[in-house]
Amino acid sequence: MMKKIFLGLAVFSATMAMAQDNSRSDIQGDLDSKIDKSGHKADTTKLWNKGGALSLTAGQTSLSNWAGGGTNAYSVTGVVNLYADYKKNKDSWDNNLNVQYGYIKTKGNIGQSSANLLDFLSLYGHSVSSKLDVSALFRVRTQPFDGYTYGSDGQSKTFSSTFFAPAYVTLAPGITWKPVKNLNIFFSPVAARALIVANHFLSDQGAYGVDTGKTFKFQFGALLNAGYAANITKTITYAGNLELYSNYLHNPQNIYIFWTNTFAAKLTKAIAVTWNFNLAYDDLYRPTPPKGPKIQTQSILGVGLMYNL
Repeated sequence: MMKKIFLGLAVFSATMAMAQDNSRSDIQGDLDSKIDKSGHKADTTKLWNKGGALSLTAGQTSLSNWAGGGTNAYSVTGVVNLYADYKKNKDSWDNNLNVQYGYIKTKGNIGQSSANLLDFLSLYGHSVSSKLDVSALFRVRTQPFDGYTYGSDGQSKTFSSTFFAPAYVTLAPGITWKPVKNLNIFFSPVAARALIVANHFLSDQGAYGVDTGKTFKFQFGALLNAGYAANITKTITYAGNLELYSNYLHNPQNIYIFWTNTFAAKLTKAIAVTWNFNLAYDDLYRPTPPKGPKIQTQSILGVGLMYNL
């Protein structure tokens, strides 16, 4: 398990290194001049820079007497990514909202959700040097719609999650280090986090690590959050965020991991290939009790419409 985690971290580091190498070209140098420290397009004449991207991808497989076999299927995934960044003198305030929902239906099976995420991240910073801020981080992560686990028969499903069940709410003072352009590394040794399961059906089962019958669990520990976003080439963009959390109050050696990656390659002004890869590990989450926790991965590749705000 740990080998897979370290491999994932290595890929994250390699991606950032690759993007930094590509940024040395003349074209990339021109692009980077329009990108602020959070990876967003910036206008230095404005206190607020706002924008984002909307994407909708769809896929269909239709077969008839196909010798190679297979199953008829269709899928659709929508992603909304919005940002609003403030900058004045030594003070900065970066805000990002990421919402994802996907649906997939194969012949003979009930429809299933393939993506279900609502993630809001807000980071305030006061610059004390060109590469260091005194900061405060606030983050809320949950899912906007009901979620289910599906049986191997393709026909049964069990309710497993909904809005704010679970939800992870984090508030942490700390420092932000900016070693290279577009990379922010936030660290807090005193990060407070609330695990919320605001659904009695789930909380009565002690789902996601809350005590049976309780809807709230307080956590206190160390938090590291690394964010990177930039143009890799003229048509390819990357945005990634890695969160590591150690809960001092319960098995601090078991690190909570949540890692998101989004690649987008524009084919035309409105059409793009997108790849979202997410990885998570939560020592408190037992998808199949009494078995232990598992590394969770999600990969969504699609071609569809993309609109930059």
